[in-house]
Amino acid sequence: MRIIKTLALFLLIIYGGILTVNGQGSHEYSLSTSTTDSRKLEDAGLADLFKNWVTNAGTLREWMYRVFEEGYLMANYELYPGDSIHTIVNFKLGDRFTWAHLDRGNLPDELLSKTGYKSGFFDQQIVNFKKISRLFEAVIRHSENTGYPFANISLIALNIVDTKISAEIDFDPGPYITFDSLELLNQNRIKPAFLAAFLKMRPGTPYDQRRIDKLSNLIGLLPYLSVRNTPVTYFANEQCSVFLDLKDEKASAFDGIIGFLPNENEKGRLLITGQVYLRLENLLRSGKRLELDWQKMNVESQQLDLAYDHPALFRMPIDLSFSFGLYKQDTTFLSRETGFTLLYNNNRGKIGINIKRDISRLLQKEPLIESGRPVFVDYNLNYYGLVYQYNSLDHQVFPTMGWRIMSNLSFGDKNILRNSNLDESVYDGLQQNGMQWQYTAWFEKYFRLKTRNVLLAKMSGGYMYGKQLFLNDLFRLGGLNSLRGFNERFFYASRYITGTLEYRYLFENESALLVFCDGAFLGYDLNNETYKDYPMGIGAGINISTKAGLLNVVYAVGRSNDQAFNIRYSKIHIGYTGRF
Repeated sequence: MRIIKTLALFLLIIYGGILTVNGQGSHEYSLSTSTTDSRKLEDAGLADLFKNWVTNAGTLREWMYRVFEEGYLMANYELYPGDSIHTIVNFKLGDRFTWAHLDRGNLPDELLSKTGYKSGFFDQQIVNFKKISRLFEAVIRHSENTGYPFANISLIALNIVDTKISAEIDFDPGPYITFDSLELLNQNRIKPAFLAAFLKMRPGTPYDQRRIDKLSNLIGLLPYLSVRNTPVTYFANEQCSVFLDLKDEKASAFDGIIGFLPNENEKGRLLITGQVYLRLENLLRSGKRLELDWQKMNVESQQLDLAYDHPALFRMPIDLSFSFGLYKQDTTFLSRETGFTLLYNNNRGKIGINIKRDISRLLQKEPLIESGRPVFVDYNLNYYGLVYQYNSLDHQVFPTMGWRIMSNLSFGDKNILRNSNLDESVYDGLQQNGMQWQYTAWFEKYFRLKTRNVLLAKMSGGYMYGKQLFLNDLFRLGGLNSLRGFNERFFYASRYITGTLEYRYLFENESALLVFCDGAFLGYDLNNETYKDYPMGIGAGINISTKAGLLNVVYAVGRSNDQAFNIRYSKIHIGYTGRF
């Protein structure tokens, strides 16, 4: 019996093409076919695919689907046992079929073109039902997203002459469906009208399956809400109602931080700094936000920032923001910023314009002069810019995955004002009116390495250009939110790039141990003076979540041109964020 099986295999090799591949374990599949079919398989790349891919009955079926995609619709095979380690696939390829004509039938030309196809696209082409399937899927997907979730499409009038196939498309759009209402299953602290505008599901708008598919992710962008269960859709009277099972989250925060820094004015003593931060989320149950941030950097320097965000302005996908900033640099100068931003909100991505007015005034009666020119000046500056924001974080307060991107390009008209405390001669040669522009960008990426391990990679940069730049024009860096290990707003820069790597071990859902490294390149060119520095800070910390809030402790030490790595210059930040 063994000799007969061996002889049969030998005859198959002599009288027909045969391909052999290893199966699982020591088993092998051998393809037996005619010389003509073998040549066609070689030309189509199917012979090598069989040899490299087919290892069992499942992959053999998948290989047959690839054969069908090449137009060989009548291809078939039979399996015969060879010897103990062989299975023979007796294969017949058959004729290759092509389209004589595929009529668009009642499928509108506009709908056909929006799916990327044109009338006559398939004529004289190899019959590949996978391509037909892609066309049908594109038509159904477009219909579902434009108010027709019950659309149906099929082939009718199928006709075969020799190896030529003709058919007609039959399309039934079904009833036109619009969104009706959002139904909240719980008494959530949110107005359904605002939520419908944010989700772009206002009553009367066309049904869009993409909105349904992304509901949970979009609601995740709101820090004050979370989804308990999968949303449910209900269709009646050509309208769709969506039922949401949501949970209110504590998102408003009150944050107090105390910092202990070396006192540069009194050697050997500590300088106590502080910060008070208040964020009120979901004001009036309509997603509005109000922020207040006050900081004391040293004995005489303070900063106050206010911001107000008004999402879904007039129930449209438009967000309006207002900001105000006041910064006092000891007894040197006082700067004030007022800005408005208007953004088109595509949920995860936002793009828009902003207008900002900067005003800076000197406080010194004898302002600093170097090389015959003032180091600080009084000025008014109006900026007009473009803004882009993107957010794909899985959680807005404690992210573990996703991106956050912010970018701003602004052009401004600057007017330098004469100060009565300065001699008129210092303004000689100064161009008191001129253009100034700046670009800033911020990138954050969170990687979920394992269940409790998160890596944060962050990079930011800025560039400022103007023919008349002074120290009180420049970007300010340093501190807990930029370069840890340094005093707040310690560095001046007209150009900078910062980078952060931070590892977090989550010992609870919202509690973590962390270690980090911050680094930067920064510098400026003013009054023929060039400044460059490559500061770096390293440190560790802990975030402990409680029912009432979050305790945050960070220890960092930094190195720069003016500060060596030394424990005497280390910084300790202790903060507590109460959530309500």
